[in-house]
Amino acid sequence: MHCGDRLVTDNIDPGNAERRKVLTGSIKLLVSIGFVFLLVPFFKSIPWPEEATPENSTLILADSLTPGRPLLVTLKDGSQVFVTRPDATTAKNLQAISPDTLWYGTAPGLLDQDYLVVQAQTSQDEAITYLGPQANWSGGFVAESGAAWDVAGRALKPFPGHPGGNTMKVSNLIPAPWRRHDDGVLLIPAPVVASPAQGTDD
Repeated sequence: MHCGDRLVTDNIDPGNAERRKVLTGSIKLLVSIGFVFLLVPFFKSIPWPEEATPENSTLILADSLTPGRPLLVTLKDGSQVFVTRPDATTAKNLQAISPDTLWYGTAPGLLDQDYLVVQAQTSQDEAITYLGPQANWSGGFVAESGAAWDVAGRALKPFPGHPGGNTMKVSNLIPAPWRRHDDGVLLIPAPVVASPAQGTDD
């Protein structure tokens, strides 16, 4: 198309054309982002199949755990474990315990876990119970023998406020296997060790 003796396209400013192209691209990008946000509620409403819980394992919801307080859980094989979800206070108390007050050293990374799980009986088949904070005791496990452990299962030497006051050397509590499963904690029962069959004489 001519306007007089010159083409109209000759009057187009290259700078304006470039700005128009950038503006068009930005609008398309914003529309795409808005479309994605509109799809989010749709995908959330779809009943996706849940991950199956492995056989012979116990699933507890993380929300059922009171931070800092061990929960006694009975597993499907009949054994029991204490599960603790450390809060800031619990983690601070555990870190503050001097290695000199422990019968045995601390396993690397033990206090960095999201959950602390120990079997509810010692290696000597002695049952343990949870004793809440009191005086110089920040809370942990005790046995009738007078032995005591923190909630991470570390055996404690006698100290002022020690609930048992024992001088007996005791092993650390036995950790129990666990892993994350959706929003819960999946506890896997420890294998039951069968005693060897006794031979009989004919």
